[in-house]
Amino acid sequence: MREEKLESFVLGEILSAQAQACRTEPFLKFREGELSYGEVDAMANRVAQGLIAQGVGRGDHVAVMLPNGPDIVHAVFALARLGAVAVPVNTNHRGEMLRHVLTSSDASTLIIDAAYLDRLQPLTARLSGLGRVIVRTHEATEPLHVLGKPAAPFSDLLSHGDDEPRADIAFSDLLAIMYTSGTTGPSKGAMCSHALALTCAYDSLNYLDRWGKTSYCPLPLFHAAGLWDGMMSALLSGGSIAIVERFSASRFWDDVRHFGAQVAMSVFSMIPILLNQPPTPRDSDHPLEMFYMGKSALDQPMRERFGVRSVETYTSTEAGIGAGSPYGQWRVGSCGTANEERFQVAVVDERDREVGPGESGELVLRPKQPYVITTGYYGAPEATAECFRNMWFHTGDRVWRDSDGYFYFLDRMKDSIRRRGENISAFDLECEVNLHPAVLESAAIGVPSELEDEDVKLAVVLRPGAALEAPELAAFCAERLPRFMVPRYIEFLDALPRTPTDKIAKYRLRAEGDRGITPGTWDREAPPRKDVG
Repeated sequence: MREEKLESFVLGEILSAQAQACRTEPFLKFREGELSYGEVDAMANRVAQGLIAQGVGRGDHVAVMLPNGPDIVHAVFALARLGAVAVPVNTNHRGEMLRHVLTSSDASTLIIDAAYLDRLQPLTARLSGLGRVIVRTHEATEPLHVLGKPAAPFSDLLSHGDDEPRADIAFSDLLAIMYTSGTTGPSKGAMCSHALALTCAYDSLNYLDRWGKTSYCPLPLFHAAGLWDGMMSALLSGGSIAIVERFSASRFWDDVRHFGAQVAMSVFSMIPILLNQPPTPRDSDHPLEMFYMGKSALDQPMRERFGVRSVETYTSTEAGIGAGSPYGQWRVGSCGTANEERFQVAVVDERDREVGPGESGELVLRPKQPYVITTGYYGAPEATAECFRNMWFHTGDRVWRDSDGYFYFLDRMKDSIRRRGENISAFDLECEVNLHPAVLESAAIGVPSELEDEDVKLAVVLRPGAALEAPELAAFCAERLPRFMVPRYIEFLDALPRTPTDKIAKYRLRAEGDRGITPGTWDREAPPRKDVG
C-alpha cells in the first residue's frame, strides 16, 4: 500500500486487498498466538454477517467496550465493512462517564465484555436508547438478560458464514466516533472518517519508516494511538502488530524480544518508567529501533542506555498527524515540521493572527485534502463551531516554531489533564467529586509529574459544617472513577479563586506553592508518617 490514493482509504477494502497480498503472513500477534491477514479477513466477515443477523446495518452507531485482543479488532473491521459507525469505549469508564458516551453517541448497539456488565446495572433506567447488547466471554448456560432485555453472546456472531458483505463505502464515510477529553464541558465525540484514520496511519509509516516492520502495542485500542497509529499502520504496511492488554515495565523488554518488535507504540510516561528501572546486562539486547510516540527530549538517554530512538510527531484524534520530522531529521524537543501534504499549519495569537518564529501561540490547522480532519463533534454543534472558528481547526495547544519551521510543544491551553497517556476531562472529574455530600465545589488541575505527563490535583471546598478527610475523598473517587482519574493530590480550601466573570481561576491554583503543590496538599502516594516517641 505504498502508493497513496485518498479514494482507496476505505478500511474494509484495504483489509481485503492486504488479505490477498499477504494471506498467510502474520498480522496480529498475541502472547497466546497469532493470526494471519487471511484469518483476520475471514473473521471480520463472520462477525459482520453475525451483526447483520442481529439487525445491525449501515449507519448504525455501535459502542464497543472490549479489552485489547483479537475480538476488538474483528469488531472494528466488521463494522467498517457494514458501513456502521464504531464508538470505542474506554474500558475504565463507569457511572456518569459511561452513560454519557453511550447516550451522547446515539449508540443503538453495545458490544461489551462480560467483565464490565456490572457497570450497566446502575444505569438501566438511563440507557433506553440501547436496542441490543452483545456480550463477549459469557459462559452461563441460562439465557442472558442485560438492561432488562435478552442479550446475544459474541460467539453467536461467528456462526453465519464468512462471505464478505457488500456495501458501497467511500473514504469520506464516517468510520468512528472517538471520544476526546472535554475542556469546558463533558468529553466530546469526534466524528472520524475512513480517510482521517487511514491517512494518520499512512503518514505514521512514512515519517517513521515503519513499512513491513513489527510494532509492539501495549496501548488500548479504544484510543486512536493504538487503533490508528498501531493496528491500522500495521495493516497498511504489510507488517504485524503485537498486542498486549496493558503496559508492564517488568515485561516490556521480554515482550519486545519475544515478538521481534522494531517499533514500540508508547505514551510519554512509559519512557521515564523504563529509564527508572534498574540497569541489566540485557538493556541493549533487543531488536527495538524506536519508541513512537516517544518524547524527543529523552532521545539521548534512550539511545545511550537502550540503543533506541525516541521519536514524536504532533498527532491528534481530530486531525491525525499535523506535524512530524522527516525520518532521521529529528530535533530535540520538537514534534517536527508541518505535514504540508495534508495541512496548512500556523501558530496564532488569541485573535487568530499568525505570530512569527520564536513567539508562542496556539497551533491551528487547515486541511488541504477532503475528510482528513474531523467533520466535527457529534451532537455538539456549538463545540464544533468554536473549534473551527475563523476557518481554522484550533488544537488548544500552545507551541512555538523556530526559524526552520520545527514546532515545539509548550503546554495545553485547554482545561484538560494528561496522565499516564490518558486525557482526563477536568469537567467530568469535578462532576463526580461534586456528588459527594460533603463537597460544595471542586477544581481539578494538572500538576507536574516525574513521569513526563501530569498528576491530578483536586482543590475542594466543603459545604458549611461538613467534615471530610482527604483519604476518604480519594476512596470515594476510586469507587466511582477510572484508576487514571483518581487524584494523587487533594487540598481543602475555604474558597476557590475566581476571575472577574466568576469562573474558577485555575491558573492561580497552578501558581500556588511549588507549581501547584502547597504545604497543605495531601499526597496519596506519600509514604505513611511514623509517630515519634
